[in-house]
This record gives sequence, structure tokens and C-alpha cells, in this order.
Amino acid sequence: MGDAYPAVSVLIPVWNNGGELVACLDSLRLAEYPKSRLEMIVFDNGSSDDTQGLVRELYGKMQSEGWARLVLERSGENLGAFGGRAAAYRLLDPRSDFVLSLDDDVETAPDALERLVRAATDPAVGVVGARIVYWDSPDETASGAGYFVARLGRFEERRPETATDCDFVSSCGCLVRRSVMDALGGFDGSFFTSHGDVDLCLRARTLGYVVRYEPAAVIRHRVARGGTRTPERVYYGYRNKLVLLRRHVPRRARALVWALYAAGWLPKILAASLAHHRGPAWREIRAILLAVLDGMLDRRGRARWFPR
Repeated sequence: MGDAYPAVSVLIPVWNNGGELVACLDSLRLAEYPKSRLEMIVFDNGSSDDTQGLVRELYGKMQSEGWARLVLERSGENLGAFGGRAAAYRLLDPRSDFVLSLDDDVETAPDALERLVRAATDPAVGVVGARIVYWDSPDETASGAGYFVARLGRFEERRPETATDCDFVSSCGCLVRRSVMDALGGFDGSFFTSHGDVDLCLRARTLGYVVRYEPAAVIRHRVARGGTRTPERVYYGYRNKLVLLRRHVPRRARALVWALYAAGWLPKILAASLAHHRGPAWREIRAILLAVLDGMLDRRGRARWFPR
């Protein structure tokens, strides 16, 4: 890219995960990208571990490497992954050209950022997602190109081998054009955790921008296959899916979608819970029913059912 490297703001929310965050930052220090064109924004969601000290220590080393700007902000409470992203967005240097959104437990390949930026050189592209692979199995894709069939309220994922336009990508490793981020007002923090990335991508598409999946940009994610299953995660996953449907399914199709979900989706996820636990797990069943209730009523933000 020569002297034409765009300025990139890296945005990472963290909560009680200082050790893995340091590994994430260390991977970015190896990025094949001029550090003078990078700013780092770490937003600490009120961690009680040693995150603050670890980041400050590492920032001392990064400062000597010529990073354009290093910011560490701490919240007095846990705002969630997307509440943290929404708050961090307000701290970005207004001169940046792109925003790189990462989770605190990922590590980027040295060429990942440059590949994402190259994929975004087309002005029609608003968001570019990396190929997210499992930490312990880097040949296996954990998250790829997402598609939303609005008339049926269906979410699908595919794993193409070449760059592909799609409907959404994962915020644990995606690049957003700054002008698009500004037009959207950043991530919607009311999702708290999960599905805020799907919402941002669908809103970008509504503005006429392309969402592109770039599998040549690889990011390793310390995530379990199938995700970590807790009542809290189950609640936010299902609630936020319903919130997405309320926001993005066309009004004329909503009655059909709600009928499909009532007749098929709810019995299916209850049956899946019974099968997974080999019997009724009442805390999880309660979480599912609360998720359906709150999602239908468009209740967002941190749920009072799971204070932390």
C-alpha cells in the first residue's frame, strides 16, 4: 500500500480477561501494518482482575513502537460486549478511516489487518469480516459468511473459500468503514452481548453498503465448539435473535415469521435443551422462556434476570 495506508482504530472491549487480552494485543504488535497508522482503544467493562495493570504495562512497550494513539478506558459497570463497543466508539480519533472490531480472546494473523483493508478499498464495501477459526483447530472455520432470509426470519452461515458478499459477519474480527460507523452511530449497545454485529451489518446494508467476507484474513478465536452454554448466554442469544427479527423483518412478513417461530422454533429449542441435558434443566428452560417474553416485548440492555 506504500504511503497510502489508511488510519485504523482498533476497538476491543474486555471483562476480566487480562491474560488473553495481552495475547491479542501482542498479535497486533506483529501486524504487517505501520503502527503510526494504528490507534488502540481498550474498553474495560469494570474488570476485577489485573486487566488494567497488564494493559498499562504493555502500552509502555507499544508506545515505543510508534503507535499513533493508545487509550485504556474503564467503566464502573459491565456494559456487555456491545455496550462496551458502543462506549468505546465515542473515544475513537475522528480522523480514522476504518474501525477494526475484535474480541479480547482472539489473535490476528500478521497479514490479517492488511488483507481486511485491501478488501475494503472498494468504496461500496462498508464492512469486511475475517475468517474466524478455532484456536485449537486453525484449519476449521468457526465463523464465516452470514445470511438473513428476512421473509422467513432465518439466519444461515456458509464458509466459502473465496471473498463473498453476504449479509453479516462476526464482530470478533471485522473491519468497518469509519463513515459507515458514523452514519450508523456505532454498535447498538442495547444488545448487551450477542447479535449486535448482525444488527450493525444489516443496518449497513440498509444504507446501501456491501458486507464482504474475506477468508484470506484469518483470526484465531479461543471459543468452544457450539459456544459456552450457560442460562445467561442462552437467554441473550435467543432474546436478541427475536429483537433482531422485530427490527429487520419487513412489517408485512412479521405475522408469518412469528407464527413460524411459535410453531417450530420454540418447541425445537426446548427439545434441544432437553436432549443436551438429557432431561429438564430448569434454569435453562426458565432462561429460554424469559428470552422469548423479553424478545417479543422488545426488552433490551442488561437483563435484570442476570445481574453482574
